[in-house]
Amino acid sequence: MKNRNPYLGTIMIIGIVLLFQIKYVRELIDPIREYFPIIWIVFILLSIYEKMKYKKGKRIYQLRIPTNNDDYNRVMPFIFGILLSVGGILALKYFESEKIMWTLLFVTGILSLISGFLYIPSGIIEIKKNELSFENGSRKKTIGIENIKNIDLKENEIILYENNDKVHYINHMNLNESDYKNILEFLKEKLKSEIEIKTFGNTVY
Repeated sequence: MKNRNPYLGTIMIIGIVLLFQIKYVRELIDPIREYFPIIWIVFILLSIYEKMKYKKGKRIYQLRIPTNNDDYNRVMPFIFGILLSVGGILALKYFESEKIMWTLLFVTGILSLISGFLYIPSGIIEIKKNELSFENGSRKKTIGIENIKNIDLKENEIILYENNDKVHYINHMNLNESDYKNILEFLKEKLKSEIEIKTFGNTVY
């Protein structure tokens, strides 16, 4: 079972911030500082691309499911989008310097708003190469399909039981009856092995 370090992203951000405090690094990046928002633009464009592919049914090996973080994930693109687009316009109007950066920030804001309108749940169930993965934010659990004994679907968590009685929990979910149905249909279609799946302790597959 693979489990990514949930603090990896935070550690990387802190490391980058500390790196920029070094005088030599600051002097090195100063000529391209205006172009830094391009990094955000690339990430947002990739996010938009993935959302569009999923909505068009191109990610046939993947199912998106609700988590407790989805209310936050749903509203944040609009908050950032409004702040960056309005801030970019005001900066272009009142500041003569760094026009490139303000323009890129404005573009970032517009793309963030577009990403918000293309919202999809952040939880992921994925079946690839005979492995079943459940992902919630930075937490991901992957297990070979042949090793799965049964799966429990609950409102706030998904529980995977291995044949060797090892148990794995995917927490902070936000599932309802409709989600159970979608998960069951997805797993039933994709899994070739007979795996017992339960909701609230009741066998359904």
